[in-house]
Amino acid sequence: MIFISYFELNPDFEPSELAEIGQNLMSKKLFPAPGIEQLAWYLTPGYWGIAISKAEKAEDIANNINMWRIAKPGIFKSIKIEPALETKELIPIMLKLARKIKD
Repeated sequence: MIFISYFELNPDFEPSELAEIGQNLMSKKLFPAPGIEQLAWYLTPGYWGIAISKAEKAEDIANNINMWRIAKPGIFKSIKIEPALETKELIPIMLKLARKIKD
């Protein structure tokens, strides 16, 4: 399953400190978490970013994000994670659901 994450980092933290945390997690092979295939991971100079991850279990996604929270409490100002489908897959599902509701 594909998950899209939108996050805002805490702007009060030093960029170099955040980079060191990321480097440490990656050098220990903790990030991405086991069970995660990181398809995309982007960060803006404005301290927000997106990640697109593939995982079989929600637990893997939870581990992938919570390791950052454990490594640096307060690292995120906000975060949203949702499962996602390609639009061409989602449209037929929505049309089928609409037909069921309207019948």
